[in-house]
Amino acid sequence: MKNDYEKKTAKQMLELVEKYISSSDKKEIAEKLNKIADEVYYKNKAKVSQNMIDVSLALHSFTTACLAGGRFQDLEEFVPDLKEIIEG
Repeated sequence: MKNDYEKKTAKQMLELVEKYISSSDKKEIAEKLNKIADEVYYKNKAKVSQNMIDVSLALHSFTTACLAGGRFQDLEEFVPDLKEIIEG
């Protein structure tokens, strides 16, 4: 059973990913996603499932790269994973 922290955080991440996908100005959303993913992966890894760890690390890597001047990646591939975490 998933804990409340994981479900709440996955919902926040899913909302941001969906906004990111539909937005033309992705930087602010990427910054928020990066902060949440950083918190999950580096500070709360022990509180979440391996699936959430994997998603957080990937989102952190993608958003770090785009914020460092790389191109803004399509994050649509994370929607099913986040929904699975929420529904799991």
